[in-house]
Amino acid sequence: MSFLTPAFLALGALAIPIILLYMLRLRRREVMVSSTMLWQKLLRDREANAPWQKLRRNLLLFLQLLILAGLVLALARPYLPIPSVINGSVVVLLDASASMQATDEEPSRFAAAKEETRRLIGDLGGGSQMTIIQAGLTPTVLNPATNDKTALRQAVETAQPENGATDWGAALALAAGAVQGSDNGRILLISDGGLPDDLSALPVEVTYIPVGSSGENLAITALATRATEQGIQLFASVANKGETDQDALLALSLDGVLYDSRRISVPAGNAASATWELPEGTAVIQAQLSEQPDDNLPLDDTAWAVHEGGVSNRVLLVTDGNLFLEQAYSVLPGIEAFKAPPDTDLIYNEDGAPAFDLYVFDSVPLPDPPPDADMLIINPPLSAASGEDALLTVTGTFSDTVAVRLADSPLLQFVDWRNVNIREAKNVVAPWAETLVEGEGGPLLLAGERHGRRLAILPFSLNDSDLPLQIAFPILMANITDWLNPGRVFDTPTGLQPGDPVTIVPGASTTAVLITKPDGTTWTADGGAEPVFFAETGQLGLYRVTLRDDNGDRMAGSFAVNLFNPAESRIAPQESVQVGQVSVDTAVAENIGQRELWPWLAAAAFIILLVEWWVHFRGVRRPNLNLFGRQADL
Repeated sequence: MSFLTPAFLALGALAIPIILLYMLRLRRREVMVSSTMLWQKLLRDREANAPWQKLRRNLLLFLQLLILAGLVLALARPYLPIPSVINGSVVVLLDASASMQATDEEPSRFAAAKEETRRLIGDLGGGSQMTIIQAGLTPTVLNPATNDKTALRQAVETAQPENGATDWGAALALAAGAVQGSDNGRILLISDGGLPDDLSALPVEVTYIPVGSSGENLAITALATRATEQGIQLFASVANKGETDQDALLALSLDGVLYDSRRISVPAGNAASATWELPEGTAVIQAQLSEQPDDNLPLDDTAWAVHEGGVSNRVLLVTDGNLFLEQAYSVLPGIEAFKAPPDTDLIYNEDGAPAFDLYVFDSVPLPDPPPDADMLIINPPLSAASGEDALLTVTGTFSDTVAVRLADSPLLQFVDWRNVNIREAKNVVAPWAETLVEGEGGPLLLAGERHGRRLAILPFSLNDSDLPLQIAFPILMANITDWLNPGRVFDTPTGLQPGDPVTIVPGASTTAVLITKPDGTTWTADGGAEPVFFAETGQLGLYRVTLRDDNGDRMAGSFAVNLFNPAESRIAPQESVQVGQVSVDTAVAENIGQRELWPWLAAAAFIILLVEWWVHFRGVRRPNLNLFGRQADL
């Protein structure tokens, strides 16, 4: 046994004054005498002539010396040298990826990794320091380099597992930066393995501490829909990542209602797939695995899919008939187009609200009043002029249609207007609109916002131009439609995984974007014409997007986040990992650590103090008074 602060051993000299006090102390024995008168002179002479008493056996003296010894030894911080992986400056990388939520360790691998970290903190010597980093979607320093074991243990308690894959490149780079410049620095990686093969080499030693015992896992690895001539088709894939053949029940729910369930068999190391024909109008699909005998990762047993975002953006074409226009809108993604004659009564709902998300008026008079919605107006009639608050005014026609100026606008992106020929165009006046394509005689394309709604105007008939025959036509129509009404306000891939960002285009009239997460909490951002970026996709499940404007809230669709990650579903723990060109083996207790004993000594001193207090007060008794005599101290 050695001491970290041996100078405190000098405090053991305090035993000398304790012993001297006991030698100087007068000891009396209580006896019953008939009178104290004859004893007073004798006692005065004895006290004056014998100040030093013989040191006798005394339990209180022994206990007080033990208390002093315990406190002095605790201050000297004795320790025992023990084998340990902790020595010098250490960075602990705590793997918080989805696979660490496997339950082959009780209650989970991540809990076992936290317990291992606590053990390492207990082995931390007086001259060593530890940094704790949680390796997840974004690596986080839980506690910088310190020797404070209490602070380190509190940092471990704050660590929580995540639902996605770890960014190992960033995590190792952060760990290398934390240990750089330290003497005898090393990185301890507590993980179940599964690191990528393209990691860069590190300038410090890396030690791997494996966690986990079983690789049995059944996972939903794909869930996707597609539109066919027969309707909506759903595809699901289930993979067996273990070494044992498994059977399971795969249940399917549509919009919260159980639709089908079937038994599937998946051989070890293989996958099984299933397909369904879904009814029209299906929006949200949920698949759930159950009744599988060996499954150690619940996260990948459930998956969600959203067909077309759950919302169809409806477009009404009001026209006498325009084949070019109908074909253009039949192929635009995320758009459900309807055709109606000029005298249609489908423009409004029964409550007077617009029945469609986007209106296209082609060579027909505008309704009075116009719908409170986004509109594309093509070839407005000459009668389109009324009052100061008129949407637009047509003042005549012009034939000088050669384009002389094109604005820098998203509506003209990839549009080649040079070869477009127009026989005649209307002269349109719209103070709220900007001229995007200007001809010699007047504007050929206008766009702008009015009362929170977007409008675009093509002041000529498509039949009076060769624009529909140009490659620019489908591009122009797609640009205009995306600007007027971008279909779904977001476009997410089927395999959206935790941590992947989502871009939302809310529209100019939107005042706020609200996203309800799977746990029921709501994320809110200001709306407007600029895109909104949502990156809080760490939870698995369904996210619902709501747009808020002056007219209230409206549902804008849903998207799903799933754990479709083969590396995370393959939970078999690895015996070693590869970092750069170096194979990192498991930890070996090759260093000499320090097991400090001062907490035990301090606790023992406190217990002895309680015993000494009890012994001292146990001997105190009330004076025994007697009518026929007095009590004297001898």
